Amino acid sequence: MLRIEPAKLKNLLGRSLIYQGVPCQIIEILGENPPTLVLRDLRDHKVMQANQYGDAGGWAAQNFSVALLNARGDQINPDLPELDALDLLA
Repeated sequence: MLRIEPAKLKNLLGRSLIYQGVPCQIIEILGENPPTLVLRDLRDHKVMQANQYGDAGGWAAQNFSVALLNARGDQINPDLPELDALDLLA
């Protein structure tokens, strides 16, 4: 598994990128081994957000949770090609 430098990961917060054709912003980093990025859809596209019971809550921007690494943990997730060019390794 690739070793990602935690300090370099923090520099990703606020960065914009394209995820599956959707312009997004990195708003949070979850976990460390392997890390997961939380992305917020930057389009003016709202989705119905469910509460903890599955009932409709309110309208909110869509968020995506995306693993930073691929399933084998040996490369950056191919759905995040913009991050390939960055030096995130320890």
